[in-house]
Amino acid sequence: MRRAKILLSMILVVILLFVGLLIAAQYKYVGSSKSNKYHYHSCEWALKIHPENLVTFKSAKQALEAGYVPCKVCKPPTKY
Repeated sequence: MRRAKILLSMILVVILLFVGLLIAAQYKYVGSSKSNKYHYHSCEWALKIHPENLVTFKSAKQALEAGYVPCKVCKPPTKY
């Protein structure tokens, strides 16, 4: 039973990483519908965004126009 839970957790992590790579290939910045910050897709905070809350942006301009502000950790651009 415990091994099954560990295996399931590992599979979930791999799936989430794969989804993250797919997003990274298409979009330069990401944000959360639960926050007002935008991040580089590789930011430690971006990696914690649940897929159902993920918002994607092709440019800093798009993120700023949507009302998002840059993350203070990964420091994405503020000018476009």
